[in-house]
Amino acid sequence: MNNRAMTMALVIALIAVFLVSSWVSDVEERAKKRFGTNVLVLKAKIDIKESQTITQEMLYVENVPKTFKEPSAIAFERTSNDDEENNKDLQKSVAAIFGTVAIVPIKKGEQITYNKITEPGIRTGLAPQVAPGRRAIAMNVSNQSSVSKLIKPGDRVDVIAVLDMGAGKDSKISKTILQDVVVLSVGQNVTNNIARKVEVDGNRVNYKSLSEDSSYDTVTIEVDPEQAQVVALVAGNGENALTLILRNNDDTERKNFGSTMMSDILGGDAGRIQRNTASQRR
Repeated sequence: MNNRAMTMALVIALIAVFLVSSWVSDVEERAKKRFGTNVLVLKAKIDIKESQTITQEMLYVENVPKTFKEPSAIAFERTSNDDEENNKDLQKSVAAIFGTVAIVPIKKGEQITYNKITEPGIRTGLAPQVAPGRRAIAMNVSNQSSVSKLIKPGDRVDVIAVLDMGAGKDSKISKTILQDVVVLSVGQNVTNNIARKVEVDGNRVNYKSLSEDSSYDTVTIEVDPEQAQVVALVAGNGENALTLILRNNDDTERKNFGSTMMSDILGGDAGRIQRNTASQRR
């Protein structure tokens, strides 16, 4: 009796497994007809920032219905029944993405699409960002002359020149020579560009982000050709001849500032200080 009951239970269990398996197969078949076959897509494992170099640790592969694949998504479909061959093809396809750069922010879990990444190249350099008829010119800067290295690409600045008109400190003047000019780059960090530096350490390639680099000693601004000549002339007077003044990006007002001399700062005390200095020299 017990053997008969056990046999019946086993038969019922097998029938149940068969029915469930048939139901699952039917659901999968209907899903394939509705959503298409599954494909492997590349997704972001973490939030990827704009201009950030994409590395292996940032990506993973997920199996999704073909209907859910985004247009231009980086996807892989099996081309043969050989799993080993498929895996090699997959690894090769994914490895081709390493070293590319995100041109827009990519959120965690988003599919990686070709229109969100780019290869470093000539079109990502500085020249395409210089407006027609304008010029890019670099200036040597220090902490003092660049607002403590807080200037970033895209900021707008005024430029003050300090000129020595003769001998002695009293002959120096300061003059605002440029107003509301755009900063194209600080050091190697360029507006809307791939802000990175490639460093080779043995067999390992390191990508150093320049977007937060404050070790730069030059700032490149966009000017017209005549202004470029003025900057070059003043820069020839040596270090600290040019000073950048940071302004609000929404402030486009320009004023006609006169030059400033030491006597303008000292006012009525200028004559007294000059007499005292002359008497001390005697």
